[in-house]
Amino acid sequence: MRVTASLIESIVKKTARLMVGAARSCSALLLLALSAPLVSTGLAVEAPGLLDNISFGDAGSETNHAFAGDHSEIISGGLGEPARRLLPLDPVSYDGGSVSFKLKVDPLRQNYLTVKLWGSDKGAASGRLILYLDGMQVGYRHEGEYDVLNQTDDEAIFQGRFLYQTVALPLQRTQGRTEVALKIAGLGPMWAYGNTFEKYQHNLAEPTRGIYRAYTHTNTRFEPDASEKQGAAAAPSVRPGGPGEELLAQMKETVNGRLGQLLKDKSGDAANGQNKMLLLAEAYNTPWTVAYHNDLVIPAIIREGDAYARNANLDPGNWVGAGPFGEAIAKMGHDPQFEKALDEPVEVPAQPAVDRRGRNKPGTNLVALAAPVKMTRRAAWARVLRASVDGHRTNGRRFYTNQSMIVDYNIYAANRGLMILDSAQALTEQQALRYLYEAVGLLPWSGNDTDGGGEKPYGTNYFEITHKGLSRELGYVGTYGETILKFMRDMVALSGDEKIRRQLIKIQAARMNFRYPGLDADGCRTMKLASEIDNRTAHFPLQDGAYTSPDIREAWWMEVPALTKDAVSVGAAQQCLEDNQYFYRLAQRAKDNDTLGMMRNIDEYAMVKAQPKSDFRLPMTDGQPDFVFSDEEDAVLALKHGEQRLFVNFYYRQEFGVSGSTRILDLTPTVMRIATVKSQCEVAPSGREWTRPDVIDTERTGGMPPPGPKIHQAWQGEKVPVAKRPDDATSPRYGAWGPFVGKADFYTLRYGDYLIGLNTTADKTFELNPPVEIAGAKDLVSGKTIQLNAPVKVAPRSTVILFLGK
Repeated sequence: MRVTASLIESIVKKTARLMVGAARSCSALLLLALSAPLVSTGLAVEAPGLLDNISFGDAGSETNHAFAGDHSEIISGGLGEPARRLLPLDPVSYDGGSVSFKLKVDPLRQNYLTVKLWGSDKGAASGRLILYLDGMQVGYRHEGEYDVLNQTDDEAIFQGRFLYQTVALPLQRTQGRTEVALKIAGLGPMWAYGNTFEKYQHNLAEPTRGIYRAYTHTNTRFEPDASEKQGAAAAPSVRPGGPGEELLAQMKETVNGRLGQLLKDKSGDAANGQNKMLLLAEAYNTPWTVAYHNDLVIPAIIREGDAYARNANLDPGNWVGAGPFGEAIAKMGHDPQFEKALDEPVEVPAQPAVDRRGRNKPGTNLVALAAPVKMTRRAAWARVLRASVDGHRTNGRRFYTNQSMIVDYNIYAANRGLMILDSAQALTEQQALRYLYEAVGLLPWSGNDTDGGGEKPYGTNYFEITHKGLSRELGYVGTYGETILKFMRDMVALSGDEKIRRQLIKIQAARMNFRYPGLDADGCRTMKLASEIDNRTAHFPLQDGAYTSPDIREAWWMEVPALTKDAVSVGAAQQCLEDNQYFYRLAQRAKDNDTLGMMRNIDEYAMVKAQPKSDFRLPMTDGQPDFVFSDEEDAVLALKHGEQRLFVNFYYRQEFGVSGSTRILDLTPTVMRIATVKSQCEVAPSGREWTRPDVIDTERTGGMPPPGPKIHQAWQGEKVPVAKRPDDATSPRYGAWGPFVGKADFYTLRYGDYLIGLNTTADKTFELNPPVEIAGAKDLVSGKTIQLNAPVKVAPRSTVILFLGK
């Protein structure tokens, strides 16, 4: 039968009608795209799906694909292959040059576009690549579930080899068509925290990275033709020479120099006084510092404490409140000289104001509501701490795990200080520990305190940490998920609580699965954080390395192993030392403003060095055995299978409804793939669906779209089911963003030789439909070979990964 446009249109319409009433499955809108013809195996079919490709810089290929360029140039790039890079405009703008072309698509199935890029390109100034289809932007400019086509960061992502990055094309734009008009445009780098467009969106002042080829295909795992050149990994070598323990001696000088200056300072710091108090209090008990039992320390602490108490920002919108203030007091304890100073009279504002909406402007919280009053310093400081504890526990608690830990730790720390000053005003230790237990996932998170106990917006069984040890910020997070290691370290150090210490060990071990072997800026062996699948940040590769923790400002790499001394944390730290990455990283922090972290790090390094050798090495390290780690509550997995490392995030930035958007990092020795593809999923029905709006920047708010004519979103109008929240949850409101509503009960994905079924529920069993052409396959999770003559059962909170290759 001859296929005509009218026949295609008829098939499309008839198949769409079959989807009506299939609201329980987020694949209802995907079945058409992923079945040709429609068969019961659905997504299990992964046939070679290359449709078309254009080679940029090749005149014949460009002519055949109706190529047009604006501010682009041909270069000889990686391995001598031709490519085009996009140039800054004249005058320079946030926009850059572009290339337009046409490629074939499948009129029935889900289509993908993949670009070939050189993995050695680097430099954030090279900006990002944005894809347009029929003049509409495909995806979001900032952290959407449909990501930008590519971004370039300061470090090379895959040195000496090619990177293939894949995005899904909107099904509603390709249905019934055999060809589409595409454009790739350059865009300047972005600073996500900018509060004006100029600060948020920077100009593209340098050429973009080179674009080598673009392909359309229907298979989720793009397979380059065997004839294409691929680079080879350099033989990984340990970083040679470099700085060593002499850096610690230099840092001691830096710490002591700063402490000496602080002791000489006669003026209190209203803005940063409590942090200076904490530094001084800890240094007072650190033997190698100039502040150790120094008579000048307590007057300096009093000076900084008075300055803070007069001007404290206790607004619950300020996550820290008076936490460092309380921690500093707790560290001084009942020192006689300190106690004497606390009972001296002081003149202070009449009342500390903490209400964001009523008595004060945000950020100015101690104000004179009446004439200043006289009281003892102990009483003045105590009321600041009590106001901070009450304001933050009743109106400041936050549900993102890292934010929850910051707020709740500072509630606890403020209360510890209050126990020193006036125990009658303080919560009991057990009452205060509840906030820490909730933040670290030992108790369900209850939200802001109320007269009845707690708001419980997400029900009575919402935990900040999954059963397997990952944080719950709407799924897997990279760098933000790592910050919690530092926050928990502080909790254990201050509270001494053994339950929190054991939970820290568990969380650290879970996060170790999300590091992969890479090269540092100089081509030396290191381990990288799998930030390419991160729900909350848009930067990869993360600079430098990731062992006990990655390169983030909160962490000094030795904090957790020095505190816990468990085999996993110590082994990761020892691996860092073996790779000679620790002192290299430390040298870059020689002038760090975090004096307290620098001071702690010196002793923590000594503690780690004294530990016996651990057998643990990061699981993705070369030579380690194959493994699977899956966290079903976060719908994420990490797989090492031979020379392939695979990271899959099924719950990728789906904040309003379940779209099936799945983010993948796929590494082999010669090829890196970063792909955002569609999975099939089963959804607990809420009876509602969400329609994607016409915004091109941040999904939640619309962000800061550029000035000028409106740019339309190619994904606008996509309808996705909203998953049901727990029966006893009142948030999020359906139609708003938040937990639950974007997570499916069950996910299925055929990716190359892998067929994956992941069950996120605690009480349901689902069936994984195998391909009809394969009789049996090994389940990489259980290690068993399974006969595929019937659907495979996937039990609650479990994952099945069938390897369908040889």
